[in-house]
Amino acid sequence: MEVSSNKQFKPACFARGSTAKPLDRTGGIVYPQAYLRTLWRLELRPQVFVAMSFSPVYDARFADVIDPAVRSVLVDGVPLAPHRVDISKSGDSILTDITGGIAHSRLVLADVSAVGRDSVSGHAYRNANVMYEVGIALACRQPSDVILVRDDHDPFLFDVSTIPHVTLDFTDTAAARQALAGHLLTRIREQRLVGDARVKLAIDSLSAEETLLLKQMKDYSLGTAWARKVKGIAGWYALATQRLLDKGIIRLVGEFDELKPAFGFTPLGYVVHQAVNAGLRQFEAAPPELEDLESAVQPENVEPQVEDVESA
Repeated sequence: MEVSSNKQFKPACFARGSTAKPLDRTGGIVYPQAYLRTLWRLELRPQVFVAMSFSPVYDARFADVIDPAVRSVLVDGVPLAPHRVDISKSGDSILTDITGGIAHSRLVLADVSAVGRDSVSGHAYRNANVMYEVGIALACRQPSDVILVRDDHDPFLFDVSTIPHVTLDFTDTAAARQALAGHLLTRIREQRLVGDARVKLAIDSLSAEETLLLKQMKDYSLGTAWARKVKGIAGWYALATQRLLDKGIIRLVGEFDELKPAFGFTPLGYVVHQAVNAGLRQFEAAPPELEDLESAVQPENVEPQVEDVESA
């Protein structure tokens, strides 16, 4: 199974010897808003983050169903790989591995099967660690990015009961593997539609100042870091920069000498940038406010400092 796209979402990194210094983003980020502003950048790796019990009794369902189902799905010709923090431990804190994995994986797959019954109520309960990871994912990712699977028919927890979930019979490995692969492929296709909608919404919300700034950066690539040295009053530039930062179109990637902040495109922002510079809808006469803006802005007021950095 394969999904193709001409959009390449790759994170930018700095070349050796670069004068722009990258920011350290490896701290333990747990709050959703901080998480969204630091880790969640649509820089997606060809992997599926798998949240499930680490108990050996569940190893067979991972090896026989989840692992092969994930690897059977191709995105842009590359097979997806399952990412479990207990298997893929990087040596950093496990919280960093969890947040980074959820942030940068194509999908989040959580096995929320019942693992026991409460001794008092008799109700089924589910793995607490898995539900913690599901909470992070639902707070910081699109609902279409999260897949919940289980092997029981017990009443579901009310706070996640509205999230689509899949019931699998893990004892029938062939059928479970095929069903899971199909659901993964469907979610990848949904992601494409959500991504396209985000681009359209971002373009529709651009102001005149933001559009002008994106057009001035026409030749910049996804791996370009830039800064502007302001000679005079250039409030439009500062305003446009702040708005593009708030919308996630650009981001702070480090700094140049003399502590000038260095900015770069997010992957989403680069797609927006390309669309704007490919040509917006043309009209015979520009509205007066656009003419006033163009006459008020003096391009020589700001001098760009640009540096190309390698893509990872």
